[in-house]
Amino acid sequence: MTGEGIDVLIVDNDERIVELVAWFLERRGYTVRSAGSFDAARVALNERRPTLMLSDVDLGEQNACEELPRLDREGLLPPTLVVSGFLTAELRAELLALEPVLDTLAKPFEFEELERRMVACLAQVGESASISSTSAGHPSQTPADSGLRAGESEDDEGWIEVRPAVSLDSGEAGSE
Repeated sequence: MTGEGIDVLIVDNDERIVELVAWFLERRGYTVRSAGSFDAARVALNERRPTLMLSDVDLGEQNACEELPRLDREGLLPPTLVVSGFLTAELRAELLALEPVLDTLAKPFEFEELERRMVACLAQVGESASISSTSAGHPSQTPADSGLRAGESEDDEGWIEVRPAVSLDSGEAGSE
């Protein structure tokens, strides 16, 4: 698996984002924990240092521009990829001035781009995670190891279609 042995801490207060990113990363073999605030992240960082932290910038009352430097001064900031919908060139430069902040990624993003950036960050710190891909750059998986459940299929672009097990029109399982 791609992320086997890689521990990721997601710091984001948007539960939908955390759930989707965690679902993708766990499906790819990563161990995932999450924190909805920098206070919760501090607790998680004291419990176990992750291989990589994914951090949003704006967490309501807390902001990465204040909290990431504080974590760095405390010696708690692990290698970090900042993922945010509010990135400007100035903000990106400010965040990247912190040595443990290795890269930034603007929201919205595609899962494959997130994983490519994570792998690049891990390579900078000497960790390894591999991406198996087709010539199009999408993760390749055979149907047997895809991790998809019944009623799900993945198209050529990596989108997952979820179909009900019972059609509302005919009442037959799996019909379309």
